[in-house]
Amino acid sequence: MQWAFIAKNDLETIQQDAQFAALHGFTGLEFNHWATFAELTTDYVEAVGQILADQGLGCSSFGLWGWNHMARDPEERARAHVLLDQLIEFGRILQAKTVITGGGNLEGATLAEQVAEFRQVFPPFLEKAGQAGVEIAFYALHGNSFFDSIEAYEQVWAKGLDIRIKFDPANFLHAGQDPLPIVQHHGGRIGYMHIKEHLYREEEVISQPAAGMGDVPWGPLFAFLHEHGYSGWLSMEPHGPLWSREPLRSRMLLLSKRYLESFVL
Repeated sequence: MQWAFIAKNDLETIQQDAQFAALHGFTGLEFNHWATFAELTTDYVEAVGQILADQGLGCSSFGLWGWNHMARDPEERARAHVLLDQLIEFGRILQAKTVITGGGNLEGATLAEQVAEFRQVFPPFLEKAGQAGVEIAFYALHGNSFFDSIEAYEQVWAKGLDIRIKFDPANFLHAGQDPLPIVQHHGGRIGYMHIKEHLYREEEVISQPAAGMGDVPWGPLFAFLHEHGYSGWLSMEPHGPLWSREPLRSRMLLLSKRYLESFVL
């Protein structure tokens, strides 16, 4: 397993994050873009790649978030598909093993209809990704993704598409879904692992501190990751109004890594 964290997206701060990562034993950085993905250029991506190379780091993943690849509006769908092609190309340029996006959302459709539409839309992109040497991992639970439960993934797998999960146990926990059975039964399908913490009181999130300081069951989760032979990235996600900003952001990254290293060889 390899250590990474979600970096900021402006080049000056990426430089700072890359220096911090190299200094503290991280080997990669993750980059995510929402609406601003449409503004990205090849020059920008190549500049990101140079910063990483200068520090001896890899790109753990590159993400296209929030765009609806199965929108009913044809113009909205077409625009999302243009950006999806760009995502794959940017992943190739950065030599990222993984790119991340949502599954799309066919508004008002049943799960069976969503799965059927996904099977129509995504195989060409999965093929393009394979040719580019990258793998698409699909995030769940928000941001124009019909993957609102493990059942949605299971129905896609049952139809013969061997897609990967971008797995964030804190997100599933917050959605009222136990993350442990997902890793127990489907750990071999996890393509990318996010690390963030939730601390609850009376069913409300009251803090999102470093891993090990909250209610996510990290030890059991890592037991199942090992049982399935997961060897991918562990990417820290500084989150929330306090721990996503300095001075706590750096502490979250270092304390999370220190705690989780007890579960990683």
